[in-house]
This record gives sequence, C-alpha cells and structure tokens, in this order.
Amino acid sequence: TPYEEGDKVAIGSKVYLCEGKFSMVCKRFGPQDNGGPQAWTDLGSCTGSIAPTSSPTFDPDTPGCPDEYVAGTPYEEGDRVAIGSIVYSCEGDFAIKCKHFGPQEFGGSEAWTKVGACTGTVGPTASPTFDPNTPGCPPPYDETLAYDENDKVSIDNVAYQCTQSAYCIVFGPTDAGGILGWKSLGPCFGSLAPTASPTFDANTPGCPDEYIPGTPYEEGDKVAIGSKVYLCEGKFSMVCKRFGPQDNGGPQAWTDLGSCTGSIAPTSSPTFDPDTPGCPDEYVAGTPYEEG
Repeated sequence: TPYEEGDKVAIGSKVYLCEGKFSMVCKRFGPQDNGGPQAWTDLGSCTGSIAPTSSPTFDPDTPGCPDEYVAGTPYEEGDRVAIGSIVYSCEGDFAIKCKHFGPQEFGGSEAWTKVGACTGTVGPTASPTFDPNTPGCPPPYDETLAYDENDKVSIDNVAYQCTQSAYCIVFGPTDAGGILGWKSLGPCFGSLAPTASPTFDANTPGCPDEYIPGTPYEEGDKVAIGSKVYLCEGKFSMVCKRFGPQDNGGPQAWTDLGSCTGSIAPTSSPTFDPDTPGCPDEYVAGTPYEEG
C-alpha cells in the first residue's frame, strides 16, 4: 500500500504512525520490517477500530479524473494526475521532482500530494495560443546562444519563452530538463511581422556593401540586399553572423532601413598643399634626410 506521512495503521493491537524525514519509505517497509522503525512511530496499543474520517473528494468544480500518470512526462507544479481513481497534485518545495518520480514511487510523496478520489475524466482546457497581437514565430532556437529571461524562440512552429536564464543556457525548450527554464507559448506560424519600413538616411546616399553569408557581422553593421538596406542591432544582434536579414530568424537581428540606390560615395581624395606646387623628389633609400 502506498502509505504516506500521517497515515496510521495497526498490526494486531499495536498502532503505528508514518512520519518524519523517512516517511517516504512507509510504502516499502512495514512498521515491524527491518528499516521500518525509521519511518513508523509506535503509538501504543488500541482496541476495536477507529471510525474512518470522511473520504476526501476531488474538486467538485472540476469533475472527473485528470489524465492518468505517465512515467517520464515533464510534470510541473500545479499539474494533477490520476492513478486509478486516486488524484494527485504536483506541489510544494519538491515539485521539481514530479518529472522524475511518480506519486506512488519512492521519493514521489515529497512532490505529489494526494487530493482524493475521482470518477470519469476531466474535460480538456483550451489549447494555449501564441499572442495574436504578435503573429508569426520568433527566431529558431540556436543552442550556441546564451538566452536571457523573456527571450523567445521557436522549434517546429511552437513558440517558447525563457523564464529562467540559468536553465535556458543549459537546456533547449524540448530537451529533458528544458521545462525548468522554458515555457511553451503555443503554436506559431511564419515569422514575426516587421515594423513599418523607415527610409535610408538621405544624408548618406547610396547602398552599403552587399550582404555576404558567413561574414561575422556585428551590431551597427549595415548591409544591402538588392536595393534594401538593413542594420544589425538590438538584443539579438549576436545572430547577425548566423542569419541574413531575409533568413528565417533574421528579422530579430536586422532592422529594415528602407531602400537605397547606387553605392555609398567615397570621400574626396586628399590633395597636396597648393602652396607647394608639384611633387618633391622621389624617395631614395640611403639618402641622409634631415628635419624639414
């Protein structure tokens, strides 16, 4: 039986209480087994039987049973599961263990709380959706980047947001352990829509150099693709070296500056002092030149 802390049992007329830091082994060792006294406290003797308390019931506002517990699922705090007709809730200081231990497994009682009994099934909640005011997918996840809190990425048309940067650096959104640092924002499609196109600076006519894939572009660099000008800038500027302005994921790092024509005109060539016309003698190695 999956006994938990607070459960009382009798063996003959002896009463035992499951309690203490080893209470998780009550489900494995009986009060009189070798190892049992570490988890069970002898409360003395009893006669007859204890009148049962009323059985806890599952929240009547959420009728039916939640999904059956499935080993290996990355459960989080607040998740509820059923094993048979018994309902458990993942909660508390050790909720992080829910993904590793089942409610009735050794160590599971620290993470799962028995809620009560249930019948039937719980109706599903609506699927989460990506913010309709920000259509399109954020940049594809790149395991070489160091993501910060609130950064958004996408994998296979699902958007994710970093909630714990310490874990986002170590785990990808779909890695085992990724749930520690990433939360799913739901499905997404295409790429984020660009903001309105500003025009290229009229005081700097002409187009910058054409974009060349593989060039280690940095924040502040400007490139052209055809007659379109782009500026590498912002918190994702480190990906300019990996994604072009028109690549999937590029709009997060490159800003569309508008259109251009021709090329940027070079500055005027310096000229020799007009007060000293003509060229001096050609330099000759070994000549003992002096000041002036």
